[in-house]
Amino acid sequence: MPKEWERLRELNGDNAFPKYAEVFLSSEYEGIGWKEYYEEFKRIKEAGCIEEELPGLDEEKRKKQRKRWGANYDDEALDYLDSLFDGLMST
Repeated sequence: MPKEWERLRELNGDNAFPKYAEVFLSSEYEGIGWKEYYEEFKRIKEAGCIEEELPGLDEEKRKKQRKRWGANYDDEALDYLDSLFDGLMST
């Protein structure tokens, strides 16, 4: 859960790991093992959404989009422009 890690790291700095580990002790995650996490990771990757889930990759993607389309657009508009461009190129 990279986004949760980043959030906790911003709040707790170097003491983030114990807080992150506590998240997995909650009842919400009871019974979930590494296989389920790996399957979810593969599903997200196959759907082409991995950049959105991994903060470092998402930042790099946004930099590339802003370079391509300009700095006047928000994240939603940048994704739309990429999608529109890809659709036009495929036709």
